[in-house]
Amino acid sequence: MKPRLNALIRNTCLKNTRIGFVVLGLLVFSLALPVTSFKFHNAASYALPPVEFLPSADIAAVNLSYTSRTNLIDTPVKSGDTIAGDHVILKSEWTPSLVNRTRLEIDAPAIPSVLYLELDQPTLEIDTRALGNNASCIITSTAWLTNGSIKVVQFTDIYIGNFFVPKVRVIAPNGGEDWTSPHNITWTASDVNADSVLRFDVMFSDDSGQSFETLASSLNQTWFEWDCGNLDRSDTYIVRVRVTDGIYYNSDKSDGTFTAGTITTTTTTTTTTTTTPGLEPRILAFVAILLFSSGVMALVVYYAARKWF
Repeated sequence: MKPRLNALIRNTCLKNTRIGFVVLGLLVFSLALPVTSFKFHNAASYALPPVEFLPSADIAAVNLSYTSRTNLIDTPVKSGDTIAGDHVILKSEWTPSLVNRTRLEIDAPAIPSVLYLELDQPTLEIDTRALGNNASCIITSTAWLTNGSIKVVQFTDIYIGNFFVPKVRVIAPNGGEDWTSPHNITWTASDVNADSVLRFDVMFSDDSGQSFETLASSLNQTWFEWDCGNLDRSDTYIVRVRVTDGIYYNSDKSDGTFTAGTITTTTTTTTTTTTTPGLEPRILAFVAILLFSSGVMALVVYYAARKWF
């Protein structure tokens, strides 16, 4: 009986202890809850200024590309590239949400020439034909970011080609012709640069191309009238045409020699000499006797006259 009573008392005490801990926990929670609610309420009630998120400058990036008259698709550019075309337009494009202002600079030390553009926008374009010649360039792209920092990206050893060597081809005379009167020297020419103004020099050689003399300079048409009739006739003539776009030169000449010059007509003059026939010997003898007799008679008369007078 006593052991059972002791067990009952022990169990009752354990239950009461557990209940006490639960009640104590509820009491603590109930006391803490108003304080927490007050704190959140206070934090929400203050009118704090909004905080703008400023991204890191390392996130900003630039895309460098180019287009031309014959390539209208943006083509990426990286250091060491060669880019060429008629009017190469270089474009730098920064991440728009991070940029307040950008600058694009193209430096060609060998010319020397520098192009740059700076605007309050993330995308810039420059027509590199304004460099004035082909050259290796250093391209620098700079961005002023919204967090106040500046980021600079540089591309080195980029060859930019805007200018191309013009082409020319002699059409006539191109070998085998025979020109004895005025004829047109004709040729064709072309240039990748649509804006180029081509000029031509026309020359001829009378020694199969060993040396040349200038016929005309700085022509803007693809023909020249040549009066070759007064030349010494020969079959060793060659024509050369040289073209320039103001920067580069190129030339072409006749594929073979041709004949030119006046044809000389030789007139043969026949001289006829008329020979008078000689006197007959009898007549000569008579004339001689007559002259001798006349001489004798003159002497006789001379001496007779002296004697008598």
